[in-house]
Amino acid sequence: MRIAPGAEVCVYHGLSLADGQPVAVVESVFPSDNLSGIASALSTYTSITEALKTVGVIDYTRASTRLTAVRATVTQALHLQVAEGDPLLKSTSVNVDDTGQPIEYGRTWFAGDRVTLTLEH
Repeated sequence: MRIAPGAEVCVYHGLSLADGQPVAVVESVFPSDNLSGIASALSTYTSITEALKTVGVIDYTRASTRLTAVRATVTQALHLQVAEGDPLLKSTSVNVDDTGQPIEYGRTWFAGDRVTLTLEH
């Protein structure tokens, strides 16, 4: 994230639904110093993109994504309505603004039997 050790961050947790069914648990970390007001924006908007716009990030790009197969923890299983130990697809990513400054470090755990991810370049 290119922030100093001990720098303040804003952590956002969410649950993504499709047709009323949970499909992903989301955790996003934002640098508070670079994104003044992000905590308030995230509590106002249900969309991270909209929240970022209100703090001056009009557009951003995915700089990296890493996909890993993991097993559901007790907490993830509860939120995703799966059994503990069921397979999940974990996505770890970094988004950057138009200057290349990291603005979001995100981790998402997808219910393995409910999503298909298609990556294109």
